[in-house]
Amino acid sequence: MEILKEEAIPAVEAKNSLQKRDKDSLTYEQKIALDFLKKNVKINVTDARKMFNELLEVGRVKPHQAAMVVNILPKTKDDVKLIFAKERLVLNDEEINRILEIVKKYD
Repeated sequence: MEILKEEAIPAVEAKNSLQKRDKDSLTYEQKIALDFLKKNVKINVTDARKMFNELLEVGRVKPHQAAMVVNILPKTKDDVKLIFAKERLVLNDEEINRILEIVKKYD
């Protein structure tokens, strides 16, 4: 299988993409991923996309980081800090609070 394009997207979009395909055409790994996503994704596509776009407007948040926030839906400052712990980016309190406000709006 050849990778044509790589892009950070919220898990709900991956779930929808897999659900649109014929179940018989899914590989074993895709079936496992779809089962996992059905059990764990708690946000709809419209809200996920809106939240993703709002998170990108926070400032220094990159697409892969915004996707992680949408997937995890952090509730506390410490949760947000954990998402960004491996990054070279250190968010200030204002940015963290803004991220939490955005998540709260869609959760």
